[in-house]
This record gives sequence, structure tokens and C-alpha cells, in this order.
Amino acid sequence: MDLQKELSLLKSYMGGKSEENFKKQADFINENFTSKADQKIIDSFVSDLLTGLSMKTEELIQEAESLLVSEQLKEVSKIVSMSYIAKNYFNKNRSWIYQKINGNLKNGKQVKFTESEIHTFNLALKDISNKIGSIAIHS
Repeated sequence: MDLQKELSLLKSYMGGKSEENFKKQADFINENFTSKADQKIIDSFVSDLLTGLSMKTEELIQEAESLLVSEQLKEVSKIVSMSYIAKNYFNKNRSWIYQKINGNLKNGKQVKFTESEIHTFNLALKDISNKIGSIAIHS
């Protein structure tokens, strides 16, 4: 019996519809691979799985954060020019702000607003709101 093959089979059952097959395979491994060397391999397998899950969880959190920012600004961006905000409040160009809003990847890393940039963005929205609120057309 090959433990690596059995662990690969176990992994193939993960997240699938066959919870019963997963349980049977886990039980088979626990019953048949009991040496210290086997346990080290199993521990490493579990550790690798947890690391992978942790990384995937972090990716999902980042994705959710970028969706949240773009959703929050969905209506506003139809009314207020993001280019105007980028230029006048950040001294940046249009593409910079949209990369941040959409959470694009740059050099393999997701770009997002820093806490300071979020603060500046909120001040910009408040400032624009005040400017619009103070306008009244007279005939």
C-alpha cells in the first residue's frame, strides 16, 4: 500500500458530494498507516492542506474586500467622476483609482486602498457632497 496514493485519493474526495467516501478513506488510512513515519507523512499532508486553505481563505477575503469597495462606489461613480477624485484629491490618474476600486493585480499583488487613502477618499466624497449641496440655481 502506498500512503501518498491513499492521501491523494482522500484529497480527491474533499469538498465533493461524497462525504461518505471521504470518511471511509480517512478511516482506511487511520487503520492501515499507523507507524511514526506514516504519521509524519499524514501530519505533513494535513499541514499542507491547512496552509492551502488558509491561503485560499485570504484570497477570498481580498476578493470580497475589493467587491465591497466597488459595490459601495457603484452608484457614486455614476454621479461623481472618479477621474476628478483621482486628480484633485490624490494627484493620481484615472487608471490608478480604478485599479484600487476594482482590486486589480499589479506585479502579482492585489492593489487596494490604504487606510489613509480610504480616509482621503471619504473626505473627498464629503467635500464634493458639500459643494453640490451648496449649489442652487436661480432665475
